[in-house]
Formats: sequence, structure tokens, C-alpha cells
Amino acid sequence: MILTNRSNWIITKARNDSSMFKKIFYTLSAKSFTSFLSLVIVIVTARYLGAEGRGVISIFILNVAYVLMFIEFAGGGALVYLLPRFNFYQLIIPAYGWAFIWAGLVSTLFSVTGLSPPEYHIHLFFISLIHGLTAINSGMLLGYQRIKAHNISGIVQVLVLLAAFYTLLEYYHILNFDAYLYALYLSFLSGLVITSIYLFKEIQPVATQRFRIVIIEMFSKGFFVQIGNLLQLFNYRLSYYILEFYFGSASVGIYSTGVSLAEALWLISKSTALVQYARISNSTDAEYNRSLTIKLVKFTFIATVALLIPFLILPERFYIMLFKHADFAEVKQVIIYLSIGVATFSVSGMFSHFFSGTGKFHINTLASGIGFIITVVAGIIIIPRYGILGAGITATFSYLAITIYQLAIFCRQTSTGLSEFLPNRDDLALIREEIRKFIDRKPV
Repeated sequence: MILTNRSNWIITKARNDSSMFKKIFYTLSAKSFTSFLSLVIVIVTARYLGAEGRGVISIFILNVAYVLMFIEFAGGGALVYLLPRFNFYQLIIPAYGWAFIWAGLVSTLFSVTGLSPPEYHIHLFFISLIHGLTAINSGMLLGYQRIKAHNISGIVQVLVLLAAFYTLLEYYHILNFDAYLYALYLSFLSGLVITSIYLFKEIQPVATQRFRIVIIEMFSKGFFVQIGNLLQLFNYRLSYYILEFYFGSASVGIYSTGVSLAEALWLISKSTALVQYARISNSTDAEYNRSLTIKLVKFTFIATVALLIPFLILPERFYIMLFKHADFAEVKQVIIYLSIGVATFSVSGMFSHFFSGTGKFHINTLASGIGFIITVVAGIIIIPRYGILGAGITATFSYLAITIYQLAIFCRQTSTGLSEFLPNRDDLALIREEIRKFIDRKPV
């Protein structure tokens, strides 16, 4: 009887792993396509608007991201964890209300303090609100493990952004930031419509909890998630503000372009973590969650390094030719200084989603706090002296510190040895087999 149960467990685990890797590869395909389109957008903006235009766009998108951080205190990644446990409407109504309030407050604050030009105040509010509602819907879809719907929404948004932006440039000759702004409206609205259609078809009846308990859970879980995300966003982008202050928008444009290319390598990490989070959030098997995370860490690191190598080999003249401006020659140096951090940080997403999926949100917050301190200290000291390259060094220091801290906590809490993270033949064989199945799959 024991052997039979053991055999059944092994068979079930193998099927789960196969299903998981299938979702990862489908998600990776979607993410690869959207990342490619995003890089095309970066190239188009650089060619038509130059380093200065890229800088303005980067700062505006950064401001939208900060507004989204506050919106997601009640509507972010915590929804994925809470949805299987609470009533749908008790979650989405306060999340939508919170989005409207904070989109207004934060966009106004940014305009008053000069972080966002006053003439773009109303645009910052509406674009942030639409983006926030879409993010809430996407979180709900992940909670239902509707990853395909989530991927479709992401693809359509980037396609709409690229098509609208190019049309406004070529056919309406709007050769400034406004072209990108109008394209953003169309892109985020398309995402909101698509996620709403999918989401409201998927509503499932769940036991109704007392509303006060729901609100407490949303904000307690969301607080740790978003404090961590807010600090993480500072780790990613605080350098933009420091660069703009000391060197102007053009330096931000050059640096942000290099960052966009380097961070495109995280598409494997993001795709894998997306499936991992949905799986762990719905699992109570601690050993399965641990082994799954280790397996995905190894897979992600190997794949990211493999993608990074061509970016390091390409000469500077390639980037000048690509963006049609000599200023972008420094993009190669940005990628070099970011490379170690980008490769290391690719596995941070696996640890982050392990802790989030098991309800330990505060660990990610502490990790982001460590990275934030390093970003502030190193940024203030290094960036004014070394400019764009100093920003790359600062980011690498921050990424390394965050990942090392998460690795240490994971190993301590799960009794995992560092040797378990070394790739072996079984890991490589599994990856090859799953890739083969994915390539050879029959169309349905």
C-alpha cells in the first residue's frame, strides 16, 4: 500500500512538473514576443526622439510606475494569494476604490513637487488609473491561474502601443513625447478591456468572509508586498532621478536604453516566476515548493547567462547603427557594468515568488530594503562622479545584495545546502525534454 501511494505521488508530481513547464514555455513564448516588441519600441523612440526624448519618456513611465506602487497596496500581488481564500467582489471593490484615490493623490503630489511636469498632471492621473485597474484584473487572473489570459493581455497592450506610436509618428507627424502619450492611452485601455472580459467570465463563488477581515488581510498582505515593491522600484530607477539632476534628460535616455536591453534578459525569470507564484500560492506541500524553486533557479540562471553573452560581444558601433545616434555608443558600457547584477538578479524572482507564494511577504520587503540602502548610498557617492557608468555599478551592487540575502534566508528556512543549486545532468535533461515536447507539440 505504501509503495502504491509512493508510486502515485511520483506519477502525480511528474505530471505536475510537465504541466508546469508547459505553462512556463507558453508564458516564455508570450514574454519573448512582448519583450521583442518592447525592444522595438525602445529602438523607435530612440531613433525618432533621440536621447532627450528617451529620457522624458523614461521619467514619465517611472512616475506611472510609482503611482502604480501605491495603487497596489490594496490591489497588487497579494490578490493572487488572497483570491483562493476570499470572495471575489469583497476583494475587487475596495481595490478599485483604492486605485482611484491614490491615482489622484500621488499624481497631484508628483506635479506639485516638480517630479512630473504640471502640464502632464491629468495624463499622469488617467494613465496611472487605467494601468492600475488593469494590474488589479491581471492579479485576479493569476489567482485563478488563467495565465493564458494574462499573457494575451500583455501581448495586445504592447502591440497596440507600438502600432499606435508608429502611426502617430509616420502618418500624423507628431514627433515628440505626445505621440508616445496618446499611444499609452490606447495600450492601457486595450489591456483593461481584455482583462475585464476574461476576468468577469471566470468569477467563482467562494465563501463570504466578514468584510472587515477581508480589508485587514488585503492591506496587511498588500503592505509588505508593496513596501517591498516600492523599495525595489527605487532600486531599479532611483538612478534616473540622480542622473537627471546632475547630467540632464539625455543621460537618462542613454542609461534607460541600456537598462531596457539588459532587463529584457529577465524575460525568462519573469515568465518562470509567474507560473511558479500561481503554483505555490495554490500548494500546501512544503517540499514540493522547495524543490520546485531550486529547480527553477538553476533553469533561470543558465538560460539568462546564455542570453547575456551576445549582448556583451556586440561592438559599440552596433548600438550606434541600431539607434542612429552616436550618443548611444555608451549603451554597450552600461550593459557591461550591469551584466553581473542582471545575471545574479535573474534568480531573485524565484526566491521572491517562493516567499510571496507561501505568505512570507516581509522577507522580500527586507531584501528590497537592503538593496534600497545600497542604492541610495552608492548612488549618491558614485553616480555624480562616474555618471551613467556609476549608475550601472550602483545597480549591480544592489542586485547582488538582494539576491544573496534571499538565498541565505531560503537556505536557512528550508534546510537547503548551496550544493543543491549546482546544475546536474538530470536538470539539463529535463530542460531538453521539455523544450523538445514544446517544439514538437501538435497544434490544437
